[in-house]
Amino acid sequence: MPRVVVEADDPLTRDGTAAFLAADERIELLSDGDSAQADILVMLTAVVTGKTLSMMSRASQATGGRIRIVLVADHISEQQLALAVNHGLASFLVRPFTSFSQIVVAAVEAHQGRSVVPPVLMSMLLDRMRTMQKSETATGLLPVELAQREIDVLRLLAEGLDTVEIASKLSYSERLIKSVIQAVVKRLELRNRTHAVAYAIRMGIL
Repeated sequence: MPRVVVEADDPLTRDGTAAFLAADERIELLSDGDSAQADILVMLTAVVTGKTLSMMSRASQATGGRIRIVLVADHISEQQLALAVNHGLASFLVRPFTSFSQIVVAAVEAHQGRSVVPPVLMSMLLDRMRTMQKSETATGLLPVELAQREIDVLRLLAEGLDTVEIASKLSYSERLIKSVIQAVVKRLELRNRTHAVAYAIRMGIL
């Protein structure tokens, strides 16, 4: 029986989904505090963002890469899909066309090693992974070590904060925050701060 934890953008969606899953005998629902023991993470969001992917990455790290993720969202881009798979995505359900019952089935299927992904997304994912593999072979792309301050800055960037907000949150000057971002971009030979966030998420740093 899969042990499942639910995350959502808003409490109403989270609680409603959790209540339905808890009533199903095929599911063992865990509280948020027990997420490290979960087999399946059900994530519900209207828009997939850097914060969404960062949450997936942290869940994967907390369980040693064991957790399988069922993502329910309105849409996901090609790049986001590839990154999500790296963090344990097992199934993607299109939110406007998904029922609670389908979420239960997807969670059970994910626990049994099966995936639920719309055919068009599966085709897109395969094409993306082939491109990524060729790119990595050509560039010799490898994970790198980042300082804790650099990780903190990238994580807040992934959550949508600007340099002024990050400086305030970390009690640093805005000039220092910009310097940290520029140093990471230059050292990793990336294009910009968005590319730096995507790289860190993909490598499991965030």
